[in-house]
Amino acid sequence: MEKHREHYRIDREVDASVESVFAALLGLIGGPEDAPTYARLGNPPPHGPGALVVFELQGYELHEVCVELEVPRKRRYRMVSGAPVDHYEALTEVAPRGDGTLLTWQGWTEDADSEVSRAWNKLARESIGRAVEIVAARAEQA
Repeated sequence: MEKHREHYRIDREVDASVESVFAALLGLIGGPEDAPTYARLGNPPPHGPGALVVFELQGYELHEVCVELEVPRKRRYRMVSGAPVDHYEALTEVAPRGDGTLLTWQGWTEDADSEVSRAWNKLARESIGRAVEIVAARAEQA
């Protein structure tokens, strides 16, 4: 059966150091009550590979696992349950850009149903777009 693939990419220049942006990115987990929380710590704790993050997004209880972490440059994760698609993974990267940092967050959705894949990708992109703005604001205030 052929899978339909969707991709999004958000690039955001942030007036802060790479370290501040990455710290703000990791700070999205375990924050306020409505923030994603760790159900299992990774190696190294808490953010490393194997870390299981649980959160709700528009009625879906999502479970994502960190599969790669390179502090302060990169975090890759994938959904292991809760999403209505066969596969979803995302990659966040930060890199120096001039006097600041370029934050790139991109995701891939794959499902046999193109409408389901498209709809999930749209929801993920909107959610990640809000997260990118939160990360930028927190890093610039640090």
